[in-house]
Amino acid sequence: MISALLVALLVGAVLAVAGTAPAGAQGPGPGEATGYTVRAVATEAEAADPAAARDQAIAAGQVKALQEVMRRITDPADHGRLPPVDASTARGMVETYSLAAERTTDTAYRAMMTVEFNGDAVRGLLRTHGIAFAASASAPVLVVPVYQSDPLATALLWEDTNPWLAAWRQQDSGNMLMPLEVPTGDLRDVTSITAEEALVPDSTALDRLISRYGHSRVLVAHAVRTAPNMLTVSLNYGSPRAMARTGKQTIQRGPDEDDAAFLIRAATELARRMESDWRQATMVRGGAARQATALVTLGGFDDWVAIRRVLERSPLVSDMRVQAMSREMAQLTLTVLGDIGQVGAALASEGLTLTERGGYWMIGRAVAGPGAGPGAGYPYPSDGSQGAAPQGQGSGYGQAPEYGGTATTW
Repeated sequence: MISALLVALLVGAVLAVAGTAPAGAQGPGPGEATGYTVRAVATEAEAADPAAARDQAIAAGQVKALQEVMRRITDPADHGRLPPVDASTARGMVETYSLAAERTTDTAYRAMMTVEFNGDAVRGLLRTHGIAFAASASAPVLVVPVYQSDPLATALLWEDTNPWLAAWRQQDSGNMLMPLEVPTGDLRDVTSITAEEALVPDSTALDRLISRYGHSRVLVAHAVRTAPNMLTVSLNYGSPRAMARTGKQTIQRGPDEDDAAFLIRAATELARRMESDWRQATMVRGGAARQATALVTLGGFDDWVAIRRVLERSPLVSDMRVQAMSREMAQLTLTVLGDIGQVGAALASEGLTLTERGGYWMIGRAVAGPGAGPGAGYPYPSDGSQGAAPQGQGSGYGQAPEYGGTATTW
């Protein structure tokens, strides 16, 4: 069961500010979050000649990539109902593709593919088969892995002796709905924030770090070795000035598992849990469309052009009509396919905020830069209750229900 606070945090995430990540950063760069792009698809084929082998390998890779996209954006419980796809279906949904690491012989071809699909086409296929899907991908999130070898030990972050940092660097989240980026740990990172600063809601220190990577959301994963074979991890997620504890989990090491493999498994499961929470928070299920009156705050004509473009391409906005407009505001009637939490999450991934006031949906552009003040961009959660913004600076991390109450072996 997803906590109301966690849903509010997830659907309230705003688009990261465009920027250039340091060379060697682990994870996708700013602006690369999309649920319909699949990277590093291995494909190969054999045929009578190299050209035929290449064509067959590309077709097979596109089918494989489309199957991955459908699994990514749908509930695992629905994977058994996913429609079968052939080469013609996949090819018709491809927007672009690229090839790398190509190898050719007289009768064989192999390569690594990156394939981007048309989101409308993929969603249309799933709707035809009555399968719910996640409306949007999360913007990339910066992970700060803090480790203590026992509850009284000194907290580690950038040290070479931090095995938790090494475990997170083994994660490949480029094909996830919530891409995660791990800092490089170079001198600028080391001077930006210490382990102790990462464990308190110090917006200044976290701002220094995530502003370098061009993101607006951070995940502080604090792992404490509470026993030789047990790890307790607290997940603190949000913007630097609006952090909240979204989960706490105790993980046990398997009897034949070495320490490095144990920590990598723990990091992988936590990353998948965050992705699953995002998927459930933004899931669009079948149902009748509804209308909402929206007031759009404008700072100029460029704002209107950008906001209109986002609304027109949103999978959850099926129709948009302008009722009135001035230099500062536009009044719209929107026909939407989800509740305010789901629509808010979809718009947030495109750099817009959505809240409700007096029966009107209030839409605006997200505040530029990391560390927007508490409450900014936190719409209502999908369960219909009003989502409170997390605790602000100086009051400690806000508390949320823990994941379970007993040690769990994953």
